[in-house]
Amino acid sequence: MPNILTPLTLWESFNSSLETLPETVSVKEENGIRIERVKFHGRETRDGRVIVAAAYAYNKKTPSTETVLILPDSKGTIDDELLKLFANRGYSALMVDYRGKWDGCDFYTQYPADVDYANFASSGAYYSRVDTNAVETSWYEWVAVGIYAKKYAEERSGNGKIAVVGLRDGGEIAWKLGVAEEFSCIIPVCAAGWRAYLGMAKYMSGEPDLNEERYRFIAGIDSQAYAPYVRCPVLMLCSTNDAAFDYDRAYDTFSRINPKFIGESAIAYSVHFNGCIGWKCAADMFMFLDRNLKNRHVFIPKPAEISVEVDEESNLIARAMFDDQGIVESCSVYIAEDCVDSVMRDWTACPAKSKITPKEQEFYLNIYEKTSTVFVFGCVKYINGFTVWSKIVAKKISGAFRNMQSKSRVLYSDKEDTGGFTSAAPEKFAVGGIFIMGDSEMPKVVEKTSSVRGLYSKTGLTTYRLNNPKFTPTAGNVLKLDIFCDSTSTVKFSFLDMGSGEEYTDDHYIVGGVWQSIIVESKFLKNQSGVALAAFSSDYKLTITGGAPFAVNNIMWL
Repeated sequence: MPNILTPLTLWESFNSSLETLPETVSVKEENGIRIERVKFHGRETRDGRVIVAAAYAYNKKTPSTETVLILPDSKGTIDDELLKLFANRGYSALMVDYRGKWDGCDFYTQYPADVDYANFASSGAYYSRVDTNAVETSWYEWVAVGIYAKKYAEERSGNGKIAVVGLRDGGEIAWKLGVAEEFSCIIPVCAAGWRAYLGMAKYMSGEPDLNEERYRFIAGIDSQAYAPYVRCPVLMLCSTNDAAFDYDRAYDTFSRINPKFIGESAIAYSVHFNGCIGWKCAADMFMFLDRNLKNRHVFIPKPAEISVEVDEESNLIARAMFDDQGIVESCSVYIAEDCVDSVMRDWTACPAKSKITPKEQEFYLNIYEKTSTVFVFGCVKYINGFTVWSKIVAKKISGAFRNMQSKSRVLYSDKEDTGGFTSAAPEKFAVGGIFIMGDSEMPKVVEKTSSVRGLYSKTGLTTYRLNNPKFTPTAGNVLKLDIFCDSTSTVKFSFLDMGSGEEYTDDHYIVGGVWQSIIVESKFLKNQSGVALAAFSSDYKLTITGGAPFAVNNIMWL
């Protein structure tokens, strides 16, 4: 067996001919959706066969023969809410457990003793390294579970139309399944490979030590190596500010997709979220599934194209170019400044310069006067509801521009809608902790007493604006803001050091029903050891949470 196995050589001799021998373990019904816990057999190892734990969901009145295979993250397992999400959209859904034995869980996939490392809890180096070859890794066993899950779904439905939706590590598995087997489409969520580069953002200096082990990992495990060989269309769903996923490299993987399917594939981003996918991306997902599973006519536009230019009036602008084969409904462009670490970027919506034309629109890039690098990307929503995104453009900036701006002490005012703030904990109201299906729980500007408006949140607010050079604090600053609580409550202010992971917090008692001004000082923010934050600076994430819903306004440095 070759030491370095590629996406093609790794799976060319895999045996998927064994019988699945399915068994129904339990059944429950809720609002017309039937969910069956099942077990079936997977691949055979030296010590026996894998016994796969799974759940199959469908609408009892109108069962569908088109199936969505759902692969959770490696730390997750079967989730009934996710199953119902797809079953309520007119699909049958099969979700497998592949993490294996887990404390407190009695329904899990059982692996033979000789591949005990397929249990995520005991995977160790078999998860992060390829010390011998890619066959002897957790990933190989997990993909094998997916292959036999596909076989079970085909037998169960009598239909070969099956899509894969993979979440995080499940998305990395989806890329591999897209090469090992033929699916109708795959949808990797927050998964684009480049795991050999973890901890090294794309625009940081330096390269990882690509020794022989790393080459084995890249060739046999990393998803960017699989993209050229996928056998179906791909929809990549990404979230920005994701601590476990470098979305800067996502487009690099997207651009590698098999040329046969790149025109039918798309990439989409959810701005400001960490690991969650917003409703616009979720809408894309269901349209993509309808196209590839139900053969519905859904126009998949080409990705938007973004360029950074200087206009005739010496303004720095971005020009967004559209696919003129479709009708554009709206376009948005976002900018981040001087932050090579993708996790910490403050993405700001750019004001439009000109009206939409069939092919392009221009946006002002109102950068801080001392900014040296801009990161720009954009999205275009078409009249059919599908939204496509551009590649992230990174560009060095020099010289003076008419629309440059000076430093600002104001982090937020209600004049800018939600500004750079978003929900502090979107996973709490997201389906399966990942899909946000509407904006009802998201922060919004509302009017409180005395006609005073503020940014209102039920679940807390978070922002990366401290990493934007325009808003970075200076020595000796304190944070002042106006706040309104629906009822008397304690509000917590948290400053998370994005480099060290150290969190500093301070609680404030807020009387309900009235607007009041408060001051947050660094010396009162303490970590778990009781050590105070020396001073406010960049590279921090600010989070505000409360025991009651609250609104904030006029957040500024003094």
